[in-house]
Amino acid sequence: MNIFWLVAIVSAILYQLLFGNVEKITEILFSAPQKAADIFLTILLSIMLWSGFLRVVQDSNLVDIFKKLLKPIFGALFETKNERALNFMLLNVVANMLGLGNAATPAGILAMQELSKEAKNSTASDDMILFVLINTCSIQLIPTTVILLRTKFSSSAPAAITFPTLFVSMASLFVGIILCKVLSKVWKQ
Repeated sequence: MNIFWLVAIVSAILYQLLFGNVEKITEILFSAPQKAADIFLTILLSIMLWSGFLRVVQDSNLVDIFKKLLKPIFGALFETKNERALNFMLLNVVANMLGLGNAATPAGILAMQELSKEAKNSTASDDMILFVLINTCSIQLIPTTVILLRTKFSSSAPAAITFPTLFVSMASLFVGIILCKVLSKVWKQ
């Protein structure tokens, strides 16, 4: 991968030099680090804000409400009876539903650690695979990071991504769960 990036950068510089755009190279070299720092700082502050928000959600009764709503669904989908794993999975799903993907990661890692205790030998269990699938294509009620970045780059309608994101994430989650359950039964036979 490093070779790819090296070839891409050197090719872009040579291309600009061949066509006499030395100013463009200078402009990009001096503006790119500032843009990268701005994006990094924006995302970092967003993660800090939403992690704090998630902590408030976790400490309030809101998580319990979501748990009560989602627990029957999780009980039907997952074979595990490990309450800690279920709690971490629910917290991860709630964070993902709120579009807090980065804040959801610690709960997802803890859920996987709990699920791995039940796995036989070193292979991933069906619950682990299903949880990764749900985590990867989870429903996004509020895609906060994308809205934040669209706002940062002066989008005329930063929240316009909300409905398409909700539709696509619901469709991918539905299809993913069906495929995972079907393949799990086929694989066991």
